Amino acid sequence: MYKSGKIKRMAAFGTACVLSAVFLFGCGETKEEDEATEEQTIIDVSVQTPEVKNISTSANFSATVVAESEVKVIPLVGGEVVEKNFEVGDHVNAGDLLFKIDDEAYQIALKQAEATVTTAQAGLTTAQATLNQSEANANTTRAQAIQNVGEIPYNEQKKNYGVDSAYVDKRKSNNALKDAEDNVDLAKHNLNDYKDARDAAESAMKTAKAAYEAAPEEPADVKEELKEAYELAKKTYETADSKVDSAENAYDSAKRAADNAEMSYALNGEAYSLAQMERDNYNTYSKATTIYGAYASAVGADTSVTTSKAGVTSSAASVKSAKAGLESAQLNLDHTSVEAPVSGTITAIDVSLHNMASTQSAAYTIQSDEPCKVVFYVAEETARNILPGSEAIVTKNGVDYDAKITSVYDTIDNSTGLFKVEASVTGQGSSDLIAGSSVSIKTITRRADNVITVPIDSVYYEGDMPFVYVEEAGKAKKVYVTTGLSDDRSIEIADGIKASDKVVVTWNGSLRDGSELNTAGSSGGMEPVNTTETEESMESAGIDSSAGAGDIE
Repeated sequence: MYKSGKIKRMAAFGTACVLSAVFLFGCGETKEEDEATEEQTIIDVSVQTPEVKNISTSANFSATVVAESEVKVIPLVGGEVVEKNFEVGDHVNAGDLLFKIDDEAYQIALKQAEATVTTAQAGLTTAQATLNQSEANANTTRAQAIQNVGEIPYNEQKKNYGVDSAYVDKRKSNNALKDAEDNVDLAKHNLNDYKDARDAAESAMKTAKAAYEAAPEEPADVKEELKEAYELAKKTYETADSKVDSAENAYDSAKRAADNAEMSYALNGEAYSLAQMERDNYNTYSKATTIYGAYASAVGADTSVTTSKAGVTSSAASVKSAKAGLESAQLNLDHTSVEAPVSGTITAIDVSLHNMASTQSAAYTIQSDEPCKVVFYVAEETARNILPGSEAIVTKNGVDYDAKITSVYDTIDNSTGLFKVEASVTGQGSSDLIAGSSVSIKTITRRADNVITVPIDSVYYEGDMPFVYVEEAGKAKKVYVTTGLSDDRSIEIADGIKASDKVVVTWNGSLRDGSELNTAGSSGGMEPVNTTETEESMESAGIDSSAGAGDIE
């Protein structure tokens, strides 16, 4: 632990003073005379009560700047690249046109979708006219319905059966919808699992690659093993990435199946409502025709009207579907112009003019302008004392940047055997920090809150046993203490004294246990003791100041 040079020099100086006194006054003086002289001496000292405060120590670590986010720009439609902008290293803003894909085929698809909308709208107009005609015919049919009175019991049973069948169909479609939704959830869960597996594989691949590239001087067999580990990790990542694509397709298929099941459920619900309506109409009107003789045909007329309404509903759905196709075609056309999704620096380009752009691979890679993070590694004990949220200072080429500890990992990093710590650069100018560059970071590694402290120079050592002098009834009392954390001015006293004790903070070579003290002029609170003159005197006397009070283990 920290060794206080000042305290060492003070103790050595005290030793020298005692030796000087022996030589100056001669060895012939008796022990009784020395004790009498010592008893008669009153020593002027300053005393202060300990200060209760927070104390901490900081340390510097070597670190690496890591980009907070890297965006892969993958085109949503494929085709020939007819325009390409920017190069690797260029800075782009969100919305800048990166490249353009030939849109001729997408223009044609858009026109076809527009024609489909027009046709669907014409069908809806025809269905509405049919509905109007059905309603007119129903009025004529009711006048001729008397002959159907005898069919009332049969028709009533038929209507009930239709309701029951429609209800069964509705229940089946409801169950099918739930199954489809469960399949969507399962497919989404599987997709997330595959993505997690891919991310883990990618991290392992990067770690293996870094280990391989960082060992150029290793023996050939070791380097070959690292290479094989990297190639295996790469293949594992590629397999995981392929599984993600398959899982995404399965997820999309499940969603489409759920949409179809939902539409089927809606149609069966309408059919069930229609069957109920038919039965209700029959019970309301056909039974009355037993008396009036004209209501059986009215049910058929109403059925025709309802069917026409269903035709209108179906035509309206066709119009809606056609408009969705039009929106999709317009969206595909828009996607032929690929823009930067974020502001940042281009780090890789994988498309070229007049070659084909694929929807399966990244065309541009952009390192985002978002604040960088700094990664460093520490030993287990240090990791336990670094707290997320602590302030930190990142230094690069003599320039300091404000930062904050964001994560302290609780597992050992396999590549380093240490614990990983991450910090986020929060100050201005963080954009000057380039991903992959080396920096240093300083942060608090140990702390003690609300502890009793004394000036570090007021602690003496007897071998490995620390002690202080406290003033009691005008005399010095030697008190052994247990020390703790220290900084460049203060040291924690974990045991031995109380906050109300008066600690001697003035060094004096004649100070002993039981010495009479003059404490006039002492202040109440702890302040650093000025030992500059004492140190200068020690150095001018040629005394070794490498040991003494204040050393901390």
